[in-house]
Formats: sequence, structure tokens, C-alpha cells
Amino acid sequence: MSVRPLQQSIAPTGPDVARSPAVDGPPEVGPDVLRAERAWCEGEPLVAIDAVDRALASGGDVDGRAAAVAAAVAAADGALLDAARRWRVLARTLTSTRSALAAGRAGLTAALAGDVDAAVRDLAAAHACVPEPAPRGLIVLLDGVEATIEAVKGEIDGAGRRLAGLATTAVPPDPLASDRWDDLAAVVIAAGGDARSAQAMLGHPDRPDRPWYGRHRLLAGWLDLRTGRLTAARAALTAVGGAPVLRRDAVLAAAVTAGLARRSGDERVITTTWHRVAPVIAGADIEILLLDAWGELATAAATGSLADGDAIGEAMHATVTRAGSPWWAVASEAWWNLERAVTARGPAPAAERPAPGAAAVVADAARTLTSLASDHPGVALRAEAASTWGAVLTGCASAPAVARAATRLAAAGHHQEAAALCSTAAARAIDPMSAKALLGQARRVCAQAGARRRTVGDELSDREREIGALVIDGLTHKQIGAKLYISPKTVEQHVARLRQKLDASNRAALVAALRRRLDD
Repeated sequence: MSVRPLQQSIAPTGPDVARSPAVDGPPEVGPDVLRAERAWCEGEPLVAIDAVDRALASGGDVDGRAAAVAAAVAAADGALLDAARRWRVLARTLTSTRSALAAGRAGLTAALAGDVDAAVRDLAAAHACVPEPAPRGLIVLLDGVEATIEAVKGEIDGAGRRLAGLATTAVPPDPLASDRWDDLAAVVIAAGGDARSAQAMLGHPDRPDRPWYGRHRLLAGWLDLRTGRLTAARAALTAVGGAPVLRRDAVLAAAVTAGLARRSGDERVITTTWHRVAPVIAGADIEILLLDAWGELATAAATGSLADGDAIGEAMHATVTRAGSPWWAVASEAWWNLERAVTARGPAPAAERPAPGAAAVVADAARTLTSLASDHPGVALRAEAASTWGAVLTGCASAPAVARAATRLAAAGHHQEAAALCSTAAARAIDPMSAKALLGQARRVCAQAGARRRTVGDELSDREREIGALVIDGLTHKQIGAKLYISPKTVEQHVARLRQKLDASNRAALVAALRRRLDD
């Protein structure tokens, strides 16, 4: 992306440009301002931040261009509410097109933070400043803000299609806006519960040399995680590992990392991962359309510390309330309340000692989700799973009902949740035959997860691919056996065959070979 589009978008020529009282013409732009704009366009955020700070500290930002980059930086750093405030200040000090652009960006950022009322006011302020004739880029921006507000309010499908349409316009992306329209369209559709359609909408990531590549790639990884494509999710993290990532994207990377750890089934790995990513999310505003990502983080936190998980849960609730409690956000919050309740169990297995009050939390989630599912079919899967969890925790579950719920969860890519439901129900079953049947269902769910990684002509069996994925996750033979309900000796034999087939002389070589072979 060149510097020129950025300069045009925040400092257009014409009668609306602020003039210096001392000279006839636009004010002189300082070198730090130009450096900040150039660095931001070229995907060098740390350089941009340094230049912005210099420009603002020296008083050289005479026309608000450095302040505009500072607002964009604040949003990228996860301070969405602060970014919206900065854009509002700029909107009040500028005129015409530049004021409308600033107000529109404020509205978009506020909507992403769930501050719907403020976003509506910002959009109205932007429309009041639109000149005639209006720049096409400005009209597209305001249309996108309106669609984002509609999405947060609950018009998921219509807003998603509208945003996808804006992504196809001939207008280049606004380099100072919080999101690109194609990325935002996919996020909206996923928030409504259709992660697979969101994947198709997102498409393939851009070239790595583009400034937007990192976020686009992480969103793809997040959707891979949601649909059970774990190897592809790991690849997304690897792809952005060497690039500088500001906190908003780092939160998304943390959610993918925590989600992968949760799906390993190893509490030690989950707890260690949580302590590693916890500093990344501290102080970041919750992005309401990525509420499920924050739910992953809250659940990972609850594995080691119920207090940490509840703290994130409370922040999620505050964001949902600020947004007016739209149906899709209420459904997401209820589901992750359930996940935390059945996960947070201290040192004992979940079946022996669920978190205090887990049954009550699960029952409340089931009531909420069942009520919403009548009007929103996309909630039905979670509603059925929640009701089944409630029956399991109160001792009223039948093995066939658990098996049906687990099958549907697995079909949607939620293999870990399906296996956890089956194993918990098996441990609580009174009838030995029912327990055996449920453990068999858990094994079949795990086998399905392994089968997803198979490629045509691959000589690895489903079980070998399944075990190979867990080897990549760093699990020991004993841990793999416990997760797949087979003996450590059997795991050892499978690993030996994997080394032979992949010509791997040691564990490091095996992991590298498995990553190449299992990459989706």
C-alpha cells in the first residue's frame, strides 16, 4: 500500500483543508508526521508509534494527521474505546470530509467495542458533515459503519452480506479504519454461529508483504480452530510468528493458542499456555464480534484459576450489556459460562468434582440457549449440548442422548467438546454397559478428528494421524493414551511406526515430518 492513499484519506485537497493563519496554503507537514504515515501504510507499527509520539510531543501536528495515525494505533493496540474517543476529538476539530471520516472511524471502532449508542451518534455526526459531492471512499466507510452496527444489534446475515459487498467495491481499504470489510464480514458471520460460511467468505490470506496480512491470517487460523482444522490453525500462528503484532491481533493469536491447548486435553499444557498468554490480553478492550475468542481465553484461564476465568467472564458480560444484550452475544456468553463451569474443577477430574455451582450454571445456560434457539436455529446445536450437559451433571442423562449430542458437536468440528461430554457422562454412568458405550463414542469422536487430517494417497492410518497430531502438541505417550483411551505401550508402538514411515531418527525430526504431513 502506498503512502498516497493514506494522505488523501486524511488530508484531502480542497476548501475543507485547514489553513494556517500565517501562510497562504495548507500547513507544512513535519517529517515525523510523514514518517508515521509511511510506516503505518507499510506495516511497520513500531516505527509509526515512535514517529507519532515525536510529532505529538513536538507540537508539529498542525493539521491532525499524526493524531489520526495515533487513533489508528490505539485501535490496533486493543484500546478500542480510547481510539473511538481520539477520533471524536479529531472530528470536532476538523471540517467537512475530514471531520466525516474521523466521525465514521469513531463509529466503527465504538461498534467493535460494543458501544452501540455511541456508534450511532458518531455515524449521525459523520453524515452531518458529508459534503456534496461526497468522496466515494467516505460513503463506503459510512455504509460499513452502519452495517457493523446492524451486526452488533443482531442483524447478522444481512449485515454480513452487506459488508461482503462493500469488500468488492473499487474503493481501496481505508488504512486508518479498524478493519477491512472482507475480514469484518467473516467475523460477523462467525459471530452468528456459522464458522464454515465465514471461512468461505474470508478466502485465502493476502500476500505476506501486505500490512493487513497478519490479522487476515490470524482470522483464518481462528476459523480453522472453530471448525476443527487444528493443523491449519497451528500453521496460521507459525505464519505470523516473526512479524510485529500489536495487542488487538495478539489477543486473537492468544485465543487460537489457548484453544489449541484446550484441545490437547492436557491440563498442564492448558495452564502453562494461559500463564504465557495472560499478559498479552491484560488491559485490552473486549471486541464484541470476537466474543467467542474471549470465551476460549476465559475457559483456558478457568482450568488453572477459576478467579481468572470469572474475571474475563465478567468483562464479557459488561460488554454484552453495553451492546444492549443482542441475541447472538447472549448465546455466546451463555455457552462460555457453561464451558468454564464444566472445565474449572481444580486438581480432580471433572466427573469427580465439577466446579462449585456448575450444575446451576449449566442449567441457566441451557434455559437461555433453548429459549433463543426457537427464533435463531444457529443456536440449536449449543442449546442441545447445554441441555445434555445439564442432564449429565444431574444424573439424568441417557447414553443415546449423550451420543446424539456428541455426534452433532463433532460434525460441526467441536471434537474436544464432544469427547469431554462423552467421557464425563461415562464416568457418571451407573450402568457399566452405558459407560462402555459412551467411552466408545469418545474414541470414535477422536478418530473423526484424526480422519479430518487424512489426504488422498497418504499411507498413515487414521489412528496414526490422530496420535501424530497429539505428538505435535507435545503430549507424552502416557498423556496420549489417557486422551485416546489406549495404553501407553500401544501409543509407543504407533509412534515407532510413525518414525519408520516418516524416516524420522528422533522426536524433533518426527515432529517436523508430522507437521508437513498433517498440514491441511
